[in-house]
Amino acid sequence: MTRDDIQKIIFDAIEMANNAREDDNQIPVSADTELYGTGGQLDSMGLVSFLVDIEESFQDMETNISLSDERAMSQKNSPFRNVNTLTDYISTLIDES
Repeated sequence: MTRDDIQKIIFDAIEMANNAREDDNQIPVSADTELYGTGGQLDSMGLVSFLVDIEESFQDMETNISLSDERAMSQKNSPFRNVNTLTDYISTLIDES
């Protein structure tokens, strides 16, 4: 699976999140979009829902990953900061499986 494939799944999850948001509160669909933390578009509940959507998309492709496990939460720099860091983290998980 390529980095572009992973990023497309993340972008699709952003679109799903945007469907539940008001027009003036849309999350930008960009590799640089801040997801969580200072300046992030998602609160903690929004992040959980977003991560579940991504995990389900990978399961549909017969790839099992867990994004909200102890490994992700214990990292010095959160993999959920922005789309690029999340893409890198997912790529690492897939490479290790």
